[in-house]
Amino acid sequence: MDYYSTLGLQRNASDAEIKKAYRSMAMKYHPDRGGDEKKFKEISQAYEFLSDPQKKQIIDLGGDPNAQSGRGGGQGPFEFHFDTGNMHDIFGNFGFGRQPQRKNRSLNINVEITLEDVLTGKDFTAEVSIPGKNKIINIQIPPGIEHGQQIRYEGMGDDSIPSLKPGDLLVNVIVREHSRYKREGTSLVIEQVVSVWDALLGASIEIQTLDRKTLSMSLPPGTQPDTMMSCKGEGLPNMRTRQRGNLLIRIKVIVPKIINPQQIDLIQKIKQGISND
Repeated sequence: MDYYSTLGLQRNASDAEIKKAYRSMAMKYHPDRGGDEKKFKEISQAYEFLSDPQKKQIIDLGGDPNAQSGRGGGQGPFEFHFDTGNMHDIFGNFGFGRQPQRKNRSLNINVEITLEDVLTGKDFTAEVSIPGKNKIINIQIPPGIEHGQQIRYEGMGDDSIPSLKPGDLLVNVIVREHSRYKREGTSLVIEQVVSVWDALLGASIEIQTLDRKTLSMSLPPGTQPDTMMSCKGEGLPNMRTRQRGNLLIRIKVIVPKIINPQQIDLIQKIKQGISND
């Protein structure tokens, strides 16, 4: 075997080039990463020999340390034993750490919840299919979770191969859009329609929160369209601190249609009175 070409190197490659080539190819062909185990053994053996000064010298002189180790004839001083333990130790020496234990496959499921569920959290059961059976799993959705977040339940996935560690269950959370409330982080935004008269003169308005409380708010005289009002602590909880954001109310002013000439004259007089002031 040409150990240099196995690593894609020329025979005058430096120690740093040998190390870099092995690291790159080990990442590509490691079995735990879905690579070819036979190829990985070949590149690991090549690196084992080329990183050893004595064995590298034999290779550079045209010899084969593999043959001198007793595999191709008489036993020599360069005995080499290859096993899975060596494979992981060599791989770990480059900063990758020990490879994770092989396990059954992880399962992905989607869970759809409402904005009300985000406010309170939700516990429910889900049925997942694994080879040979269905599995019932209890799922806990914490308050404040974001749309698109994923919850990992370790060891709750496929367990159909007893000799392997159970896989994980990955729960992808989908939050349905609400017809009235729009989410902005931990804040909730709603639009509140008021008449032009209430906007001009001021009024008391009632606001319903996501958890169905009714709040009374004072609309000050001269409120402008798209004014934003705030109710502290009536939004959604932060998933970590559980502290709730605010409910933001955007005021939408509705102008009525006026077709009666007498009404138009009256508004003109009011307009002139305001202008004179």
